[in-house]
Amino acid sequence: MKILIAGASGFIGSHIAAHLHAAGHAVVAAARGVESARRRAPWLDWVACDFRHDSSEDWAERLAGVDAVVNCVGVLQDGLGDDSRAVHVAGADALFAACEQAGVRRVLHISAVGVDAAAGSSYARDKLAGEAALKARDLDWLILRPSLVIARNVYGGTALLRALCGIPWVTPLVGGQQVFRPIGMDDLCAAVADLARPDAPSRQSFDLAGPERVSLADAARGYRRWLGFGETRIWPVPRGLAAPAFRAGDLLGRLGVRTPLRSNALKQLDFDVEGDPASWIAATGARPRGFHDWLAANPAGVQDRWQARLGFARPLARWVLGLFWLVTGLLTLTVARSGAMDVLAGAGLTGSAGTAVFWLTSLFDIAVGLAMLAKWRVRGAAALMIAGTIGYVAGISWLAPDLWIDPLGPVIKVFPAMALALLVAATEDER
Repeated sequence: MKILIAGASGFIGSHIAAHLHAAGHAVVAAARGVESARRRAPWLDWVACDFRHDSSEDWAERLAGVDAVVNCVGVLQDGLGDDSRAVHVAGADALFAACEQAGVRRVLHISAVGVDAAAGSSYARDKLAGEAALKARDLDWLILRPSLVIARNVYGGTALLRALCGIPWVTPLVGGQQVFRPIGMDDLCAAVADLARPDAPSRQSFDLAGPERVSLADAARGYRRWLGFGETRIWPVPRGLAAPAFRAGDLLGRLGVRTPLRSNALKQLDFDVEGDPASWIAATGARPRGFHDWLAANPAGVQDRWQARLGFARPLARWVLGLFWLVTGLLTLTVARSGAMDVLAGAGLTGSAGTAVFWLTSLFDIAVGLAMLAKWRVRGAAALMIAGTIGYVAGISWLAPDLWIDPLGPVIKVFPAMALALLVAATEDER
């Protein structure tokens, strides 16, 4: 079959695209940011799409010759570059309308367990409205609602859970008693491949979930043992204590920094995230593995342990690095101004030349610091930090070489900062 995957660069979409390609299907991979996605999976037929703006007419050419569509597009919450209502409702319906017009009968829509009218988050309401839009179309549709999806790759909530497991001695969790039926990504992909067939069931909703009921606390303990970190003490964090962190995540989202610590995620934890896979299993004969069976079949490697330990260490390193440069620039412009001008004057840079160098270096420090804090082109900002530090060291060696032997080591101490910038740049990938 020729199958179009919308959201093929995302966590679930990328795995489904790879699975269908390996099974011999021709995969049209639609996503935002297709250039970077194409570099990671050049064997797929990539096309650009944007659910925030695309109309049904925009989809017409992309759907040429397509036999089935799998929609995996989703965002957790509104933010810079993300519009939940546009993506989950208007954008999805534009794709569904285009399928109806093009005669592409088979449409599989990836939703989520716990999406119902009682859920208190905008994410749930928008997901539910998107499902309703699909049900209103004359299509052979299927709505698939996965529970917690586990894979070797992690993103969003599963990445956060592993990062929490990387904290030594104690694992903080909001609640901890919420029950999931985790499903392995391989079982999810196999379900999509099976249900994409023309003779598969249609016009139904299936919860895709595993056979094992696992609490959030038990999942954390299981991941800790799987990673080789040993046993842990679960610290149930009161909602009131956790709420500021989730509100900070909302603020970062408005700045374009995606984090699973968002208020929608907190609200979703109050509702069913388990699901009932009975109808799916009865209709297809699927035999998904349980959470602990999946862990046993997929031994953790060094990269999994690194990811868990870096979950909080890496953003902390980025913030420390950004604040270091930002504060340095601000101090130079304020309380350290006279000292900086004296150093420049001692090197013969006085008048307009000295003033120009003073402002240029100060504003450079502030700019790269802000870029790092805002997570804007982090690799480029890190490269500028390293280049700027080399330039500063060269300048100090010329202007004030005695600083090399200063007992406080103001020159020597910049080399660890360069190493930190290199580490942050090397680990910047989100997916």
